[in-house]
Amino acid sequence: MMRVLVAGAGGGIGSACVELLEAAGHRTFAVDRPEYDITVAGGAEQAVRDAGEALGGLDGVVHAVGMSGRRLGDGPVTEATDEGWSEVMRVNLESAFRLLRAGLPALRRAGGGSFVTIGSVLGQSADRDFLTAAYAASKAALTGLVRTAALEAAPWNVRVNNVAAGLVETPMSARAAQDEHIGRRLVELQPLGGRMLPARAIAGAVVWLLSPAAAGTTGVTLPVDGGWSLR
Repeated sequence: MMRVLVAGAGGGIGSACVELLEAAGHRTFAVDRPEYDITVAGGAEQAVRDAGEALGGLDGVVHAVGMSGRRLGDGPVTEATDEGWSEVMRVNLESAFRLLRAGLPALRRAGGGSFVTIGSVLGQSADRDFLTAAYAASKAALTGLVRTAALEAAPWNVRVNNVAAGLVETPMSARAAQDEHIGRRLVELQPLGGRMLPARAIAGAVVWLLSPAAAGTTGVTLPVDGGWSLR
């Protein structure tokens, strides 16, 4: 049985992670705003502390916090707004840094464990229908952050990995889901099934990376993208 903190548990992927973990008999401590805001100073530390107390320690941490900044003006580089850039970086990247900084020592104290972040294929592969400078940059930076954290934590028997999600059926992807042009492109974008992925597909990879079955895997960005990265 694993004891896992899931941050961003109110979102589509985060809630799917909680569902699959609990269905497999693991214990979770699910957090989201407004009770726990890991994007601000002290929020990540509080979440880790409360999770450890409630669960009697931590074996895993999931960072499923994220946002799209389109409503704030995120878009192509020449059109993106300062507000869109700053807020997306704060929510997508800085919160991951804060949770890593708070979570890795807790996993080290437990004698080892696993930390998993949720990234995006847009951090590795650009597409003209998804030109969002801040979002893509935040997810690309997450890959580097994970590799750095993984090397630091390896001597503690703590693994750090990232799941690069494709187009997933979540509230955040509603714009893409309702766009007829993108709908026609799904066979090209995600040839495995030619459709958007269920959140459980991403959660399944997260649960595997948390588990002892992935004991030899760290510093990896694992695409779970319906074949997007094959193009």
